[in-house]
Amino acid sequence: MTLEEIMAAKRNGYKSEVIQCVEKDYRAVSMITLCPWQESEWVLPWSRLDAMRFSDVENSEQLELFFPHHHVVAVGENLRQFDDAFRTSMINCLRSMPAAHRAGLKPTAPFIARLEVRLLADPKGGSATDVPF
Repeated sequence: MTLEEIMAAKRNGYKSEVIQCVEKDYRAVSMITLCPWQESEWVLPWSRLDAMRFSDVENSEQLELFFPHHHVVAVGENLRQFDDAFRTSMINCLRSMPAAHRAGLKPTAPFIARLEVRLLADPKGGSATDVPF
């Protein structure tokens, strides 16, 4: 198989994959991409993560990531299975999806129904601005 054929096969494979709410790499990544459904995309450095908290909220799991200027909240299902990947910075993307997307996933697949990125303070030194959620 030639390199071009291998690359074409990879591209075709990516097109047929179902979009996942949690994307993991097999090595540590420097940045995490946060994609709230139909909102602005954020990219934050893992090196600035101060704390992480998993908790149960009603019938869902809640993951909170605390960065110096941002507070990230992900609410969904089957997120705890990735706690080691979060601890070792192997998660490269979190994505929230509408409820209709849940039907296309395996029951054990992670699903994020709500993803919020809250600006706590302006990273450039100013005061925080109100961000509607």
